[in-house]
Amino acid sequence: MIDLTLNKSRDLKAISANFYYAIEKKVKNKINKNSEYLNTFKTASNHQLATYLTANIKEIISSDLQTILSAHEWEFKKLFQKEYINDKPKKFSKFKTIINEIFDYESLSAKEAYSFTEALSINTCPYCNRNYITTIGNDRAKFVRADIDHFLPKYKYPYLRLSFYNLIPSCVTCNRNAKGRIETSLEKNIHPYIEGFGNDAKLIHKPKTYQDLIGKGKPEIDFIFSDNKTKVEKIKGNIKVFRLKDQYSIHTEELNQLLALREAFTESYIDDLIARYPELKLTKEEAYYYAYGSVYSEIGDESQPLSKFKRDILEHIEMISI
Repeated sequence: MIDLTLNKSRDLKAISANFYYAIEKKVKNKINKNSEYLNTFKTASNHQLATYLTANIKEIISSDLQTILSAHEWEFKKLFQKEYINDKPKKFSKFKTIINEIFDYESLSAKEAYSFTEALSINTCPYCNRNYITTIGNDRAKFVRADIDHFLPKYKYPYLRLSFYNLIPSCVTCNRNAKGRIETSLEKNIHPYIEGFGNDAKLIHKPKTYQDLIGKGKPEIDFIFSDNKTKVEKIKGNIKVFRLKDQYSIHTEELNQLLALREAFTESYIDDLIARYPELKLTKEEAYYYAYGSVYSEIGDESQPLSKFKRDILEHIEMISI
C-alpha cells in the first residue's frame, strides 16, 4: 500500500549496503566453513557453488530483487530445485541444512537484524497502513519491533533469505495472519520498495442504509481503481493476500467519525481555517492535520496509521480534493 521510495531523504541503496557490511563477515565465514562440501555442487554455468556464492554474495544480499533474479536465478534454479526444494525428508539433507545456516535471518544479532528497520524509519506497516511497526529496545527480542516478511518465499528462493530487498518490515497481522505461506511475486504484487497503491486504488465507503449514509451505521468499505490495468492487477493481488477489505472493515467507528465531520464542516473548511488565522501562516498540509488529525500527503502514510484511509474517505465524501 505504501511506496517507500517517495521519501527522498531515505537512501535505500545506502541502507542496503550498510546491512550487507554488517553481516558480510558472518556470512562469508559460513560459506568458507562449508566450502569443501558446497564446491561439490555446480551452478548452471559449471561454477563451484561456494566459490560462486563468495564472489557474488554482496550482490545477492544488497541488490534489488530484479537484478538478483536476472543475474543469478538461472544459475541456481536447477540445483536448488533438486537439492533444496524437492528435498522433503523428515530430516533436512546436509545441503539444505547448510544453505539455511548461511542465509539464516533469524541467527542475526538484534543489532544486525533490526538496524536496517531503524534506518528505514518506517512507523506503519507498508502493506496495510493500519498498525505501528516502530522498533523499540536494544535486547534481542526487542520490546516492540516489526515482523519481517520475505516478499519472495524462503522455501522457493532460499538464497534470498538475507537479501535486503526481500526483507519487508511489516505487522504481525499482515505477515503471519493474512499472508502466512501465500506466495507473492514481483509480477503479481505491489512491492513497497518499488511502488505503492498511490491514486491507483482508493478506499471508499458503500452505504446501504440511511444510517450508513449519516455515519451511524456499518457501511461496507471497498476500493475503487484507476485505469492502470497492469498495476491495478498487482494491487488487487495485495488486497487479496493481505485481506485488506477484511482489515478495513473493522474501522467503521473511524469511518463514521469522518462522516460526522461532513455534517459539521463544509468542503471549504480547510481553506476557511487558513484564511481565519493568517498570522499562523498555515500550509494546506498543516491545516488538514489540525482539522482531521491526520497527515495530508502520501509520503506521510509511512508515519501514521490509517492516514490513507482517512484521506481517501474524505476525498470520497467530497470534504477535500487531492
